[in-house]
Amino acid sequence: MDTAAYAQRAMDLVNATLDTPDDLRAFLGTREWMVEAVRAEDVPVLQEFRVRLAEVADASAARDGGTVVARLNALLARHPIRPVISGHDEGSWHLHVYDMDASVSETVCAEALFGLAMLVSDHGATKIGRCAATRCTNAFIDTSANSSRRFCSTRCSTRMNVAALRARQKAARTS
Repeated sequence: MDTAAYAQRAMDLVNATLDTPDDLRAFLGTREWMVEAVRAEDVPVLQEFRVRLAEVADASAARDGGTVVARLNALLARHPIRPVISGHDEGSWHLHVYDMDASVSETVCAEALFGLAMLVSDHGATKIGRCAATRCTNAFIDTSANSSRRFCSTRCSTRMNVAALRARQKAARTS
């Protein structure tokens, strides 16, 4: 598994609505083996975990790397991960955190923490941002070279740029 995909799933979890088992199934999408294993008990675990991940995202967006690391380490202690080497042949070995005996919530927590731990280790503790668009607070991973990304998506960026353009045009007409 690409650890960047695990980190992205962590951000997807921060941005998700998880009020019911059906919300969790929708979040898991095409991961049928997990969708079938969802239990009602997974939801409150992931709701609490989601709040803690949001705190990590907020600390990173505030450029507080020490808090990011402290919060991630606390989450790693509370939700231990059990990485395993997996592969299809001699040339495809890679790490996964799937455990056949783990619940869906344990697996989702492990994936998110593994991805974020690798993100912080490889790229620094301040690569997570919060969308600067009005009415959007989505968390995102800032993959820009100079950590300058401001929006979670092209949609939010475009919406804000169009609003700024209209405001400038209106100001020009009234001057």
